[in-house]
Amino acid sequence: MLLGMASALLAAAMFGSIAAIQASVIRKHGFWSVPMLGVLAAYLVGWALHFVAISELPLYLAQVGVGSSLVVTAVLASFVMGEPLHRGHWLAVVGMVVGLGVLAIAAGKVGQSHFTDRTTVALYSLLAVTAVLGWLAWRWQHRQSGVALAILAGFAYGTSPIATRALVDFSWEPDTAATALSIGLFGSLGFVLYSVALKRTSVTAATAPQILLATALPATVGIALFDDKVRDGWWPFAIGAFVISMAAGVVLCGAEAAIDMIEDDVLDDGAADLEDAS
Repeated sequence: MLLGMASALLAAAMFGSIAAIQASVIRKHGFWSVPMLGVLAAYLVGWALHFVAISELPLYLAQVGVGSSLVVTAVLASFVMGEPLHRGHWLAVVGMVVGLGVLAIAAGKVGQSHFTDRTTVALYSLLAVTAVLGWLAWRWQHRQSGVALAILAGFAYGTSPIATRALVDFSWEPDTAATALSIGLFGSLGFVLYSVALKRTSVTAATAPQILLATALPATVGIALFDDKVRDGWWPFAIGAFVISMAAGVVLCGAEAAIDMIEDDVLDDGAADLEDAS
């Protein structure tokens, strides 16, 4: 449990830090650029830590732990970028910390991680549908296309940790190996969709649906299909803590909008300087 929680929190710190610069990188340098390779490398380190958390913790606890990356991003926006958090944001930080703590206390044993033909086919079917819908959303020239891409990114990011459970008791059986292969495919698809979403809409609009789906989807599947456990008598507390953590995550997404505003101010100041120079 301790190793899993430490890994989840380290992954949250990694994801939260890189989220603060990913939007800037994609907008200023584009997707195919050297800075984006650095972003991708940081995500890979975060994924390795996330895998340890998934192998040691129930999915609902691992995902909320990693989802606390929003706290890191919000605090980064506040102290490093000079954008103070509102009272509601600080309450959300407290709610996220308290919710995570209660979930850690309520967490039971990690469930099974066996995959069958049916679950493998379902994973790849979802991957294909998400990819097709992502392509359609990319071609959709509408102001809501960024939100649509973020929702699809949430599905992809949310399915990746489900597939990662195949590595906990890995074998070279076709079902397990095929499921393991889908981890990188879902993760890569989510990364591309989320990056494009950040380019088309605000950090808040892109992050809120992505975080909600990437947290709720694995948590639901972990309990319903993998038989992840909650300690006896702790179900009401676990449900309440999970809901509070997700609500806090949505509120903290608003703090990330500070990054957008700061970037816009910098770009506006730069444009004004160029006009004065000319």
